[in-house]
Amino acid sequence: MTDISWTIHTASNGSVTVSGAIGDSLPTITVGRSVSIQFLVDTGGGGVLQEYVRYTNDSTTNTGTDIRGKPWFHQSVHPHAGFASALVQLEPPAGLGGLNDWWAVVTDASLTTTPVGTGRRVTLECFIIADVTEYPTREYVRDEFEAEL
Repeated sequence: MTDISWTIHTASNGSVTVSGAIGDSLPTITVGRSVSIQFLVDTGGGGVLQEYVRYTNDSTTNTGTDIRGKPWFHQSVHPHAGFASALVQLEPPAGLGGLNDWWAVVTDASLTTTPVGTGRRVTLECFIIADVTEYPTREYVRDEFEAEL
């Protein structure tokens, strides 16, 4: 069976590996476009991801592309948020091999559950900024793509 666990590398909470990515867990990734990835969080990783649910929305992050197609982002992280930055590194499932890691900005997040509180799923909406092989450090990505509005 192929491993479909994604690892999300955050600025302040380390790396979170979320097993059981469901739905469209292997989205088409393109720089300057948004993707939606849904994770089953009953097995772990839910605490960190739920912080994005609480504090990430259209009023805290802005994204887009300039006239040349270069992506940009601006973030205004809530002072009580349990994360330091909406910029994350997405690491696709290792079992698929050959897929690059990507820098992305979490632009929205939602939590879905069942009536009995099981089957919790967090959906992250992520705006793809760059390929990690081209921009290897978080600082490099911020210097190159973060806009001061």
